[in-house]
Amino acid sequence: MDFDTDSCYNTPAIDRHGNLNLGKSVCESPSTIGGCRDRSDLENNNVYSRARCNNGWCAYMYGYYFEKDQIAGCRGHMHDWEHIVVFVHDSVPKYVSASAHGRYEMRAWKDLFVDGTHVKIVYHKDGRGTHAFRFAKADDDAVQENHLGKWFYGDLVGWNGFPSIAVRNKMTAKSWGSAKIDFKDERFKDSLENAIVAQGNTPYVIDMRTDIDFGSPGMPAHCSDHFWPLED
Repeated sequence: MDFDTDSCYNTPAIDRHGNLNLGKSVCESPSTIGGCRDRSDLENNNVYSRARCNNGWCAYMYGYYFEKDQIAGCRGHMHDWEHIVVFVHDSVPKYVSASAHGRYEMRAWKDLFVDGTHVKIVYHKDGRGTHAFRFAKADDDAVQENHLGKWFYGDLVGWNGFPSIAVRNKMTAKSWGSAKIDFKDERFKDSLENAIVAQGNTPYVIDMRTDIDFGSPGMPAHCSDHFWPLED
C-alpha cells in the first residue's frame, strides 16, 4: 500500500478496549491531510481482514479505515472505509478487486504490480472528488510517497482475531456515516458479489458461492495478528 501526498493514512477504527475512533471533521483543517497523515499513523496501524472459501476459491477482503475523506475546505465527509479483495484459486492469487466510491474495479493478478503475496495499491485523491483506491502504475512502483518511502503493510486483524466478539460487534454496528464496512455480516456476501462482477462483461471467471462459508480462515496464514490502540 502507498498513499499519495494528498491522502490520509489508514488508522485503527477501534482499540482493544472497545473505544471507537471518533474520526476527523473535514472543517478541522483546510488541508486534505490535516491531522491524518503523520508517521506515527504508520507505526500504529491496523487493517481488517475476513475470508470466505468454497469451491476451490478463497476471497480475502481487507478493510482500511480512514478518519476523513476531504475534497477541499469543508467538503467531503468524516470517516472513510475502502476495501481490497484478493481472489485465490487452489492457493494461487488470480484476481484483485479494489474499491472506489462504493464500487469495485477488478483486474487479473498477472497484470498487476505485486510484491510476493501483496498487491500494490495506492490510496489517492481522485481528481476533484474524494479519495479511493487505485492499482499501482509504473511510476508508483518506482517511488513511494509515504513517510517510510517504501510499500507499506499494516498489521492485520483477522475476523477471528479481535480481542472479543463484543469489540468486533461494536465496530461493525457503528454507523460510519456514508462510509460502509463491506466485511460485516450484513454486507459481506453482496460485497463479494459486487467485487466479482465489478467489470460488467468481464473475462474473469470466479466460480465461488459467495453465500457459503466452508472452513474459512479468519485471516491469511502468512500474516501476523496485532491489535493497536487508538492514538490521542
